[in-house]
Amino acid sequence: MNIFKRFFSTVNTDLGFLLPALFVSFFLLPTFSFASSTWDQIYVYEKPDGDHVITGTKINNKRFLLVKIYRAKKASKTRGALVLKKKKDSHCDLRHIRKKVAAYKHTITMYSKMYKVDEALVMAIIKNESCFKVNARSRVGAIGLMQLMPGTAKYLQVSNPWNPRQNIQGGVKYIAEMLRIFKGNKRLALAAYNAGPANVRKHKGIPPFRETRTYVARVMSDYKKLKASGIFSL
Repeated sequence: MNIFKRFFSTVNTDLGFLLPALFVSFFLLPTFSFASSTWDQIYVYEKPDGDHVITGTKINNKRFLLVKIYRAKKASKTRGALVLKKKKDSHCDLRHIRKKVAAYKHTITMYSKMYKVDEALVMAIIKNESCFKVNARSRVGAIGLMQLMPGTAKYLQVSNPWNPRQNIQGGVKYIAEMLRIFKGNKRLALAAYNAGPANVRKHKGIPPFRETRTYVARVMSDYKKLKASGIFSL
């Protein structure tokens, strides 16, 4: 178990959010097999849906993003793969925030039609950006429902990004511009919304940033659910 002791001591600072899931998955719900082969190092990958996979072998799949490699002083006799399901935030489940969604639906519909953007896409963006919290502010300074950066708000001529109506108008206008730039490709437009159009151009596609890849996957997942079943189905 030396490799896991070292993993836990390291992950505490690098990937601390994994510890609760690791404890439950490894100690309470073991689902992987044991064999004579060894793990000389641990690979932590992130799947497109945000789940994490911990394994002793490399995964040759471009859809899996390598997050970290942990090397062991002594090899473990454990072999297999451990999938960590990302804990859902019940406060950001649309079933729990119907009143908030309803409060802004008219504004979202109006500006979606004005800028010719799919209303379901706008809803999915707001859910993932702020969970419909009008006073949301990120650690880097993004503001409001659609998390506009001050510089972006100024570029979009949004005088008060804290105002829900102005914030939504600015956000819808911006995603509309990203969709125009990337010729209607929703995934690239979302990547640009999150990481900036320059990064999408630079990498000729979705940038290899963990946050951006996860963001695109989650927004698209919510968007498809909204399109299939309506606003209160998520």
